[in-house]
Amino acid sequence: MSLIFEHGDQQLPKGHAILYFRSPSEVLATYMLVLPLMVDFTKYIPPLMAPQVKDVGLEQFSAFAMPPLPEKVDSIQMLHDLAQKRGDDLIYGGDVPSEDFLEAAQKVNEAVQSYAQLYRSLSPSSNGEAIEASEDGQSSPSVGEIVYSLMNERDKLAELSKLVGRLRFATEGKDKKQVDEVKGDMRTLASHLPENYKIERLIEVASFSIEQGPRLTELYLERCYKLCDEDYASLPQVEKAILELQGSTEDSS
Repeated sequence: MSLIFEHGDQQLPKGHAILYFRSPSEVLATYMLVLPLMVDFTKYIPPLMAPQVKDVGLEQFSAFAMPPLPEKVDSIQMLHDLAQKRGDDLIYGGDVPSEDFLEAAQKVNEAVQSYAQLYRSLSPSSNGEAIEASEDGQSSPSVGEIVYSLMNERDKLAELSKLVGRLRFATEGKDKKQVDEVKGDMRTLASHLPENYKIERLIEVASFSIEQGPRLTELYLERCYKLCDEDYASLPQVEKAILELQGSTEDSS
């Protein structure tokens, strides 16, 4: 991701920056920080919560944005004044849709990764434990991972439905890059849902360009909601419809 420095020096990033975006009607901002040392959060939380932190992947990371979703601010001039007063880098991240929080979160994550990489490669002080951890393969969790971990199961399914719509649109438009990106988001989300939801199969049928694809996708989504609601009485009916439609699909192929 290309970072546009409006305050500070791209050749000598400070490791802390205000990141902002423009939406059609608002200015949105968050704060990025690259830590000079790795942090093991499991040391600072109750033992009972430690496994949950490890599942999310937050036990060690060295760069992040807070808040993970950019928040509305008064003006760009206010951000310039704030960056100058505090000695922060000020970075413009581009445009974001005002109502698609997942895309906004993804753009924040991309900016964090790009800024951290720039800081570690150019900053004279970038030779600490954070670099060693990076060379050992440690990576910070994506913003998407953090956002999904904070959602309840029904909210995750609502987000899944949105992603399915985006995947269908990209598939019909034959936009391979967008298809791959949405599939990646869906697989990230799938890691926060039970395996019996069969998200991988949902991704597959949502990618179908055949006539039965939309209906089969709808049935797989309905199946997910039945499982979420523990509506086991009507679940067999949905699964029967899936089998029948898959059979007709195979016959027509």
